[in-house]
Amino acid sequence: MKVTIRSFVLLLALLPVAAFSRPWVALFGSNDCLDCAKIKHAWTSEFTGESDPVLVFLPIEHNRNYATLSRLEDELQVTDKGASFPIFVVGNKMYTSVPSFQAAWNDLRTLAALPCPAPSAAPIAEAVETATSPLITLLIQKRKPVPEPTAEPVPATVPRLLFFEQPACAKCSRQNKELELLHEKLPDLQLARYDVTTLDGRAMLTRFHNANKVPVTDKNLAPMVCWPGGWITGRLAEASELEDALRHADGEAFWLAELTDAEREAERQRSRSFLEHVILTSVISGGLADGINPCAFATSIFLISYLLFLKKRPRDIALVGFGFCTGVFIAYFCFGLGISFLLNFLQGQTWLKPTLYSLFALLSAIFAVGSLVDAFRFKKTGKSSDMMLGLSSGTHRGIHEKIRTLADRSALLLFPASIVLGAVVSSMELACTGQVYAPLLAAMLAQGMTPHFLFLLLVYNLCFILPLAVITVLACRGVGAQALANWAKEHVFATKLLMAAIFAIIAAVMVVLLILRV
Repeated sequence: MKVTIRSFVLLLALLPVAAFSRPWVALFGSNDCLDCAKIKHAWTSEFTGESDPVLVFLPIEHNRNYATLSRLEDELQVTDKGASFPIFVVGNKMYTSVPSFQAAWNDLRTLAALPCPAPSAAPIAEAVETATSPLITLLIQKRKPVPEPTAEPVPATVPRLLFFEQPACAKCSRQNKELELLHEKLPDLQLARYDVTTLDGRAMLTRFHNANKVPVTDKNLAPMVCWPGGWITGRLAEASELEDALRHADGEAFWLAELTDAEREAERQRSRSFLEHVILTSVISGGLADGINPCAFATSIFLISYLLFLKKRPRDIALVGFGFCTGVFIAYFCFGLGISFLLNFLQGQTWLKPTLYSLFALLSAIFAVGSLVDAFRFKKTGKSSDMMLGLSSGTHRGIHEKIRTLADRSALLLFPASIVLGAVVSSMELACTGQVYAPLLAAMLAQGMTPHFLFLLLVYNLCFILPLAVITVLACRGVGAQALANWAKEHVFATKLLMAAIFAIIAAVMVVLLILRV
């Protein structure tokens, strides 16, 4: 039999692993990883037999464990390396996500029985041989280093890197471990870190765009590692390639100069401009969605249907409808103005402003969840009375009674009476429609009681009465109330989903205002 040199070398590489026979599965993750905890718990419940594979947990906080993972990826020729944790090694395969590992769960006994061909797996296989439980934790010890030849020496100048990160970023966590490995190789490495959610982080990111002539986009670049003359984003920057990049670095370390007040102020202005655009979009969509909110829409349809029931002329319907719109607009605008004066005073108290933003963010998040619950509850039962975020049956009866009283007025009094009715009904509906109105008012007041705020308030209220105006026009053109009611019922589910999305956006705006400290 002819044995090639390559086959002989591969055989030698497999010998350290083949010497151990007990199957195992390696779990690389952090001590505070929830997915890791769930998998460990499930493992100790199912894999309890003597011949079952042992789960070896290797916390990546221990640098030797992470270095082992990095070598295993190279030895197993993993091309699509996991950007976050946990990462699993099963036999001769590596799984870089929890779903892919769970998909192989039923076949783990068979897969783990296959020998791992990677030489770096030897410490794991060795530890498993003495394991007395289905789960062990392993901290791989540093062995005698093998010198690696380098094509070029590391430059004598101090190596410098810039790292953009953000909180609770799984990819940033893995990138951090690569930077720690690099620091072990280059003890003189100077690493500048910037959190992209902070003012300084955004200002430095803008400086990066300007220095490298990279167009500014909404894409999240974190984690991103930069060196003089280059950068890596969108994937894991490995320690080896960063070391090589530093050898060939050619350019200015643009981040060394301190950020100026002018750069910070420019970033504040950019953030405000973007925020104003988001707030205007939220005001328009929020006003329209609030106008077709089942609370308000049902009242509008009842008003038109009662007028049609009494066989009122189109002219009378138009008078009542637009008078009602006028009353709702005036009352709602005045409510908003009054609430805004209170909010503006409270937001003027520096210590109270973050509390208000936090409160509105929390309430908006709760209303978002409530709207989702209402949407699926209505889809299941078809009854609007089952919804949480609505008016009580007593309030509905009160509104209907006032509408019936209006309809008995003479033609001369219809228009002024409908204005009064609009104001009264809008105040009764405020408990429901105000769920969107109040947090949006806080967002509109981010820059204080300015002409721009009054413009936003006007836009919101015009959008709010627009659906009612459309209903009035349709009724005057002969569209029956039953057709409008059927349309409204068919779209309650979609409306509630839209309301949930708007509440979620408002919550996000509140969080951004809190972060920017506007």
